[in-house]
Amino acid sequence: MPFQIMYSSQASAPMSVGALQEILADARVGNVLHNVTGALVYVDGVFFQILEGDAGVVRKLMASIAADARHHSVKVFHEAEVDARLFESWRMAYLSPTAGQMAAWAGLPGATTIDALLRDLERDPQRPPQVLLNMLKALAQ
Repeated sequence: MPFQIMYSSQASAPMSVGALQEILADARVGNVLHNVTGALVYVDGVFFQILEGDAGVVRKLMASIAADARHHSVKVFHEAEVDARLFESWRMAYLSPTAGQMAAWAGLPGATTIDALLRDLERDPQRPPQVLLNMLKALAQ
């Protein structure tokens, strides 16, 4: 069974388009080698990432990510074995929504800040899977 994890982290410094492209390129190469799929979201200085694959591989990758100096305050919101990968077609999809779009994906009324979204994701374990499904829908558009 595939394993899935969703986390957030704060960027250590504002990310330029070039820096984000470099992260995505590196992730896609590594993910092909390790049969990992997922998506990366960057909004208002915050990363949200979903990783899917073999549990041991994903956990090892997560440990490496947590040690990366480009970000801090890593928070895992969701981790579970799943019947099937949601992001099977993407070695690393990328989305750059607004805070309001992220709030809508989480089912929160009206526009909100990323800080408020993070607090709600921590408090309500039902929200992260909802965000994952809505991210997938956004990618399909």
